[in-house]
Amino acid sequence: VERFGNDLQSIFKRMQSMQSTVVIDSTNPGSPSLTLSENDEEEITKIVIDIVNAAEANGLKLPREFGLLTKQALYFDRYLKSLAPNLDVMNDPRIKLAGQA
Repeated sequence: VERFGNDLQSIFKRMQSMQSTVVIDSTNPGSPSLTLSENDEEEITKIVIDIVNAAEANGLKLPREFGLLTKQALYFDRYLKSLAPNLDVMNDPRIKLAGQA
């Protein structure tokens, strides 16, 4: 249990140390946007892999769906970068996220 706690603590420290950029558009100051650098995206991928490794190293079996969901997210990200490299999904006006009017 202590080892698993240490593994999770290490992962959470890395997550907290990530520095993202918040951009405030002067034409719409009420809607700040979060911008991730390529390094942040790579770090997120490493963190997900570390979560899986920590679970396996401590005898936990993640649901099959977790692996499938993660794999699909990585595929989507790769295709998005290839097909629409300038698209910012999180700030696209056509996409409404939970809590947005």
